[in-house]
Amino acid sequence: MNHKLFLRMTLFMLLLVLLPVDGQVRDFKIHDRGMIHQTVYNTGTIGRPWLVYSQTTQPLMEWPPRSRTVISGIEYDGHHNSWGAGVYVSANEEGARGADNRIYAFCGGIGTRTLTELPLNKWSFPISLEEIENFPLLPSGELNPDYDPDEAEEIIIAKWATPVGVTITRTSRAWSYPDYDDMIIYEYELEYTGDTDGNPATIERTARLMDVLFHINYGFGPSKMSYARWYGTPWFYGDTGGIYRTDQHYSMDPDYWLLWQTVTRTGAGDIAEQFAAKPEPDPELFMEFATKQINGGGLLSAACPGYAMLYWDSDKLAVVDPEDAARNQSDYASFMLRDGSGNFFETDDDGYILQPWNMKTGTPNTRSEKMIDRAATLDERWWTVYGEAGVPAGVPSDGGRYQLPENRQWKGRARFEWDESYNGGMAITGFGPYIMELGDKLEFAMAEVVGYGGTANKVTLGGQRASQFFRVRDWNRRVELDGQVMTEAYIDDFGYPDHINSDVITVNQVAHKAHEAYRGQEIPYDSEGFGPEHGGDFPTGMIFPEDNPRPSTNTEKYKIPVPFPAPVIDVANTSTATVSVKWGRDVESFTHPRLKAPLSKFYVFRADLAAGPFTLLDSVEIGEVNMDGIYEYEDADQTFRLGETKFYAVTSVDMNGDQSGRTNFTTHVKNIAAVDELGQVYAVPNPFVMNSGVEGLGQENRIGFYGLTGDATIRIFSFAGQLIETIEHKADVISTPWFQVSRNNQDIASGVYLYVVDSADGARFTGKFIVVK
Repeated sequence: MNHKLFLRMTLFMLLLVLLPVDGQVRDFKIHDRGMIHQTVYNTGTIGRPWLVYSQTTQPLMEWPPRSRTVISGIEYDGHHNSWGAGVYVSANEEGARGADNRIYAFCGGIGTRTLTELPLNKWSFPISLEEIENFPLLPSGELNPDYDPDEAEEIIIAKWATPVGVTITRTSRAWSYPDYDDMIIYEYELEYTGDTDGNPATIERTARLMDVLFHINYGFGPSKMSYARWYGTPWFYGDTGGIYRTDQHYSMDPDYWLLWQTVTRTGAGDIAEQFAAKPEPDPELFMEFATKQINGGGLLSAACPGYAMLYWDSDKLAVVDPEDAARNQSDYASFMLRDGSGNFFETDDDGYILQPWNMKTGTPNTRSEKMIDRAATLDERWWTVYGEAGVPAGVPSDGGRYQLPENRQWKGRARFEWDESYNGGMAITGFGPYIMELGDKLEFAMAEVVGYGGTANKVTLGGQRASQFFRVRDWNRRVELDGQVMTEAYIDDFGYPDHINSDVITVNQVAHKAHEAYRGQEIPYDSEGFGPEHGGDFPTGMIFPEDNPRPSTNTEKYKIPVPFPAPVIDVANTSTATVSVKWGRDVESFTHPRLKAPLSKFYVFRADLAAGPFTLLDSVEIGEVNMDGIYEYEDADQTFRLGETKFYAVTSVDMNGDQSGRTNFTTHVKNIAAVDELGQVYAVPNPFVMNSGVEGLGQENRIGFYGLTGDATIRIFSFAGQLIETIEHKADVISTPWFQVSRNNQDIASGVYLYVVDSADGARFTGKFIVVK
């Protein structure tokens, strides 16, 4: 055999061995249709693999979106509110019981604050990842003939196998509509396929699965930027302040089975609580952020991120009977608790464990050894459950501390540990134990939600450690910095930031809307809290997700009221140094079975920063079109300088005043249309002096070349004649930027530089510029 051919064949065979099987490549998609931007992986990971300290270029439950910024010369990733999330599944095969025989898969949400554990090809074996854009309009601006009004606008479906033999399909949904744009709803389907390696053609496991547990785990920290501003380290973790047992507290709203995180203080000192919501620490910058509503406003940690359970499966639960071994199907029977009368109380009349199995807050440390011991085994419900007072000494119980008054449905269910709510790292909720035969399926649904604080004064659990019940803090609060009172009532004085775009403001209100979206019907809202004993009178009682319809049979889900969608816009420079914003009339013909009101007009917005705030430039009434029969707005603002970057959006506004989302968000660099013939070309600024560049994120070193044709080549030389960089300009604009980086990816030094510009028709111009650093 030819020697070279033999080497090639050997290399090919080696690659076949080393590469994962078809489809097993770690990949991700990004939800960016609504106000939450989130990264979702085909391994089960949400946000990113569990990691606290490092920087990010992908959204991690980012709210508001596009929040990366520069403050006082320092670049910040922005307002990211989670360092990772995922799901766990664990089980025993029938005939192989006990902790030593547990099989488990940690599909994201696993690691420590400095070291992540990647699930790929260990606990997760990817099968598929698909994104579906169910947008009302096509990129051309025409109506989408395939638009489904009963579905979300953005759908991402991930599927992966696990060593348990359970294949998980996660379907996540997002909307742009105000009222529903601060949530992402996730549906999980767990199917016992027997596939343990991501190759459905081979079945490795067939035995009945016993004591199946399913967990959802999140790490929340609102927000990455606020911690960096106060401590100099994103999501700081220390003895005198930070994410664990100091600055953050978890709360639970039983109305919605909502767990959420609040920054209740900053640091460990006596005045730490006055810095709740982490106001911008620099007094001058605080006033600038608050008055201009930039960088999310003056309260950098106003966001309250969390998740609300919408459905958990109560089918296929195992019978847990500590008194009848023949009937019992679970190892947990050996560890069950008794009440004050000596009775077991954790099961319903059929012997099924009352759900959830557990509900725990903890440190940011979710290393696999710990999760195997605490989340994946049957010797405890990590920590305990709601029970009764008066339990005799020596009998395992919760001591009666965790009862909810006058609501017997809670007895026996996992309790929210309000007294450990300062464990500001993870929030984990588990379900089971279940029994699964080959082919069986389990289903769950939950909503990832963010709001501007919680509903002030609503009675919830936790948020502090002094008592079980607590009225939610009010962000309309006094702010004092360096002994100076900045405001006595923040919201009264400064209002809500621009990303609060509807009357659905708090995390509790967002969770309420998530339940409405899942059920496809309006639910009466109680702003006070559960139970008349605590000032509330919730008309329909607390929502128990097990009573909601299963995702696969829920025919009413996601039938929500909608406004008119935003039009598709075209933003372009003109030959007169203005900016033209155009859109067609197709949106006027949009129809929907739950359209809130007829279309009235359009609002044209512009922002200096990608995260806003957006300034209303003008309104355009229906029918006010140009000679070409399309809508056009000309931005002739002379303070918008050439070379600067601004951000445009147009919303549709109905007769009720309700607006669409800003889904046509467009980044635009102001310029002038390209010249027909090459003449004089200018380098601006010239000379370039440090800090004389264009203001804005990433614009500080920008030099612009002006006077270009649509097809030109720019060569930049040192004064000695060495080629520094070549720029190919192929765009119908008069200029192109250069950020002083050479072709060797090095920043250039101070000096005199020459540039030569050649157009496609052979014309040439030469010039020089000076850089002073």
